[in-house]
Amino acid sequence: MNKSETLLNDLGVRVVKLCIILGVMFLFRFLVSKIEVFDENEFFNTGLTVLDVMIGVVNGIILVFLMKFGLSLDKRYELVKFPKAMTIAKWVVILSSAILAYQIFYHMAKHIFRRHDIETYNITFLIISILLLARLGVLIFSNMEMITDLFMGKIGIVLREPATDGSAEQEAELKCSGCGKVVEKGSAFCPKCGAKIA
Repeated sequence: MNKSETLLNDLGVRVVKLCIILGVMFLFRFLVSKIEVFDENEFFNTGLTVLDVMIGVVNGIILVFLMKFGLSLDKRYELVKFPKAMTIAKWVVILSSAILAYQIFYHMAKHIFRRHDIETYNITFLIISILLLARLGVLIFSNMEMITDLFMGKIGIVLREPATDGSAEQEAELKCSGCGKVVEKGSAFCPKCGAKIA
């Protein structure tokens, strides 16, 4: 198994782990919502019930795992012929998390904030979403050709680890653009997949 396949497997395992964690948290949230006693007791005269607070905590945990996954994408993986792909994926996850955060905490905010303060909550999330959308839009439009090639199958899914700035050793390594294998300097073809070395 070459390095690209190892990274693809690692990414797949991380996606599966995230799905399992989110599934367990959503199941826990569903089960807690069925316990009526939690919905009857108010939480410190806030207008919120104990159930609202417990669901808010579970939602917070869900968001933490989602954000942690999104922020790690471009630090761990890089598409060989499309280096910005994982950065775009990261910003998609961050924008999705912001929209999800607005929706899942709105019920709590209605109880905590006074009527006119809820508008501040709405405007804050609107501004955050617009800024994230603008960042994502710039990335998408500046890489539109590459994104089209990726969806058309012209760019193969070959992953590598992102180069670190301080590593002279990594910069000196010559890698095959087809499979990611490190090849000796002066090689015309990759010894593993036979691709021509540029």
